[in-house]
This record gives sequence, structure tokens and C-alpha cells, in this order.
Amino acid sequence: MKPDRWMWKVLEQGGTTADEACRLFDALEPVEPPAMFGTWKGHELATGHPLDGWLEKSGWYGKAFHSTKHVDPLLFKSPLGKPFPLHPFPPGLIFNLLSGARGAARLCKMEWRGKTSAVMIYDQLPIQDHFRKVNDDVLMGMMDWKGMKRPYFFLLARVYT
Repeated sequence: MKPDRWMWKVLEQGGTTADEACRLFDALEPVEPPAMFGTWKGHELATGHPLDGWLEKSGWYGKAFHSTKHVDPLLFKSPLGKPFPLHPFPPGLIFNLLSGARGAARLCKMEWRGKTSAVMIYDQLPIQDHFRKVNDDVLMGMMDWKGMKRPYFFLLARVYT
């Protein structure tokens, strides 16, 4: 089954298994960091992970990739409808405000599960989000949090403004 069809089938069903999500992730093509620049709307991909549902319940909107050195890894919905960044680690936020730095993560390429593709690395947390391309406007993400027993999955859809 083509990745696009699989993805929509899984979303309609409300989720899949972690093993099946890993198989799909491994079959997808790598994505280059510059192809990710812009704002992306996030959707959790339920696999029975303990974090399933947590981001969407908290008002998560998605991610914004401004450059390889400036990534807003957590955008949330504001009451006015415009997404805003929220840094995941308060000391990092304070440092960024005082130093003039922007973002709370970086974007680079790394080999992961046999392919070299874009990865977002949090500045202050032991978390890496690895990405593969479903198509030009949809990415699949696999979060690797140091010490986490199994990956957490999500989708990102490009926002056109």
C-alpha cells in the first residue's frame, strides 16, 4: 500500500501498532532539512504509547522550522487562533530571552534506522525527532527520548499561508 493511503487509513482507524508504524517509517524516503522550512500542523499517530493523546489535549499545534539553527519544536494554539512557540524547558527559555537566541531546537541530518534524513535535536532535552517524507507536504516523525522504551509517532502537514 502506498504511504499516503496507509497514513489516511491509519488516521481513520484512530491508530496502529508501534511495529507497523516502525515498518512504515523505515519504508519512507529521507527528507532534507531545507525542505522542512516553514510551519507544520501536527497530528499524533496513536500506537499505544504512554504519551498518546497528551500533546493534542494540551493544545499542541505543530512545529516551525525557520532555519537549521532556529526551530520552534512546540507550537500551541492561542485563543486568537495564531500558533505561538512554547519552550519545553524554562531555563532554556530564559537563556534564549537573555541571549537573543531564538528557537529551542536545531535541525540537521543524521543516520537513523538505516537512512540519513532530517532530525530535530532539542537544545535542553535528551530528545530527537527523526523525520521521513510521506510526500512533499506530509512528514512522519519518530520521537526518540533517551531512556524511552519505544518510539512515539506523529505526522506533520505543511501549512500554506
